[in-house]
Amino acid sequence: MRYVSIMGDSISTYEGYVPEGYAVYYDSWTRTRNGLTSVYDTWWAKVNQALKAYLCVDNAFSGSRVTGDAFPAASCEQRTGALHTAAAVPDIILVYIGFNDFGDGVPIRAPGLKGLFWKDPNSFEAAYTKMLKQIKRAYPYAKIVCGTLMRSTVAGYDTWTFPERFCGVPYEDYSHAIRRACKREKCYLADLSALGLRYETLDGTHPTKNGHHTLFLAWERCLTQLGLI
Repeated sequence: MRYVSIMGDSISTYEGYVPEGYAVYYDSWTRTRNGLTSVYDTWWAKVNQALKAYLCVDNAFSGSRVTGDAFPAASCEQRTGALHTAAAVPDIILVYIGFNDFGDGVPIRAPGLKGLFWKDPNSFEAAYTKMLKQIKRAYPYAKIVCGTLMRSTVAGYDTWTFPERFCGVPYEDYSHAIRRACKREKCYLADLSALGLRYETLDGTHPTKNGHHTLFLAWERCLTQLGLI
């Protein structure tokens, strides 16, 4: 029996499954609007089925970034240490977060720090590295799998183009930072971005039911390549 925990943002939320008090995007109204009829329409529930695993904790907080000095930043210990329950600890931890850092124009590396950039909590790569270090310390036997950031489409708008640069920072730079952090911390990399798939949304950010299925297909392919499925 395997248990899986999720570290994520609004894309991975689902009402009734995130910890109490967490901000949720997929409430009953939003689920209906996006075509989700049950939790099994989410990318992570589909992945759990493919892994033949059970959910441990869905530690997803709507609007959260990796960066930040305090909760709900994914790099704070209040989140990195809350991926277990009283009954179980995760065997696998799936990390899919960073879209809000992009949306807020968080710098990838703080200027002027050179080789010490990973010690600056206000840069994305530093915060992502810090997050992984803390997760590894809290769950030393878990397999940590980090997903690079996929691009989206907007249903019904064939002319819509994904904003490759927002607030001055290229979108792909965040995935490059995730790749480097994974290599540095010796975690598993699910290079979702490299597959070139785009998931369907209504708003450019949050997957519809079809979009969640595309996310699942990307995760399934990467986890299979990693030998975890």
